[in-house]
Amino acid sequence: MACGCGRRAGSTLTASGGGVKSYKYEVTYPNGDTDVFLTPLEAKREVRKAGGGTIKRIAEQAPATT
Repeated sequence: MACGCGRRAGSTLTASGGGVKSYKYEVTYPNGDTDVFLTPLEAKREVRKAGGGTIKRIAEQAPATT
């Protein structure tokens, strides 16, 4: 059984107590256009293909539970 030492932290709790549901990745190209991808691999591939740009991770909030 692995210890999980190199594993990234799980989803974090928000101020309202809900968790982060998922992430999207917004790519800003050098010419200013933007596009949204569902995986970081797709976003990195597009930045490499475009010859530059930035990637911003956007968290989608899970609905708050009462």
